[in-house]
Amino acid sequence: MGREGFKSNLGSILALAGSAVGLGNIWRFPYMLGEYGGGAFLLIYVFCIIVVTLPIMLSEFIVGRRGNRGAFSAIYHIEPRGPWKFYGSLAVFIPFATLCYYCVIGGWTLYYLLQSCLLKFSSSGSSQAIDAMFDNFTTQPLAPVVFHGLFLLATAIIIKWGVRNGIEKCSKIMMPLLFFVMLLIAVRSMTLPGAAKGIGFIFNPDFSKITPQVFLAAMGQAFYSLSVGMGIMITYASYLDHDANLPRIASCTIFSDFLFALIAGCAIIPVLFAFGMPTGQGTGLVFKTLPLVFSQLPLGSVIAAVFFFAVLLAALTSAMSLFEVPVSWLMEHKHTSRNRACLYVFIVALVVGAVCSLSFGPLSHVTVAGKIIFEMFDYTIGNYLMPFAGLVVVLFVGWKMHKSDVSEEIFLSSTSTLNPKQAFWFKVLVFAIKYIAPLAILAIFLSGII
Repeated sequence: MGREGFKSNLGSILALAGSAVGLGNIWRFPYMLGEYGGGAFLLIYVFCIIVVTLPIMLSEFIVGRRGNRGAFSAIYHIEPRGPWKFYGSLAVFIPFATLCYYCVIGGWTLYYLLQSCLLKFSSSGSSQAIDAMFDNFTTQPLAPVVFHGLFLLATAIIIKWGVRNGIEKCSKIMMPLLFFVMLLIAVRSMTLPGAAKGIGFIFNPDFSKITPQVFLAAMGQAFYSLSVGMGIMITYASYLDHDANLPRIASCTIFSDFLFALIAGCAIIPVLFAFGMPTGQGTGLVFKTLPLVFSQLPLGSVIAAVFFFAVLLAALTSAMSLFEVPVSWLMEHKHTSRNRACLYVFIVALVVGAVCSLSFGPLSHVTVAGKIIFEMFDYTIGNYLMPFAGLVVVLFVGWKMHKSDVSEEIFLSSTSTLNPKQAFWFKVLVFAIKYIAPLAILAIFLSGII
């Protein structure tokens, strides 16, 4: 039986975009906009995704398709000698560990969608009750674990259907629907009285706000938002056709992620300005501030239901890619059927995720360096493991792989047969992969530990 693969270019682009578009776009990007100067941050972010993230993503695409394997063995298949094979274990562990705590947040989203359908965010609800809902829910011993399990189960069912019938088909439905729903919310937000200040905040850059910290924040958001450094893009690239245009697919993926982040910013920032709410609140922005805003709007529960439905779709599309990496590893290296692999990943992620969930309540006293278990997962993976894994890939592609092999993946022809235009862009890409991307990753890494 041959290796599974995407059926169409559109399906592969939507699946890759779905992997990139996630919860971080909906709450982290608006939060970063608010924290780091609005339009100034936006301009720097665009610069970073083109100059920094595109070379990293292309590197992972090159490794995945060239190796024709999942994240665990793609590099080893290309170069079985040397120290590179250690990357495989890291590339499977990162998405699996992320899945465990990511689905906890997915469970919160599912719970809030249910609450909005039960009209808990109507004008009749007290602001105190709505504001306290998040803390009351997340500190419970049972309910958050149940919703975490339901979200994880939904993800497992989709992955069980396979690459074409599961990931690709669901991405074709979820991604257009997600963009449409968020666009509706953005239009409603931008037409509120007082929303014009929020729109101006996003699109009128204040260059006096630009500092080295803003650059580092923009690079970090670009890096984490696009699922690089997690083994996901390598695994998904191994499902691409051998004649697929990697630069075009990478560009479409990055553009889709940026467009959705911008729409999310336009959906959230103007409504916060309209109601005089602070923007820099991280997780609380989605689960505390916005529900309070919805309760003050006509048909607030309806708007909240639409919003949390969009958040749930975004969470699912990213969770699918996180789930697929360990499943792919079990199928390739343990010769496990897809059904059984999904069951194994589901059980372990359910248990580990339950521990992460309980760290907000019964296990809140268990801390490491002052952080609860959930926070330690997020901090360690985001600040250490992901940048390190991304660094390994760009160093491998830029310094170890033969240039002809890289050229064949990017332009479908060797370096000796490139036309002058292709030769120019190939030199630019190789320079970015060898020098710019590693330096940017090191800057992100150091900013996370200093």
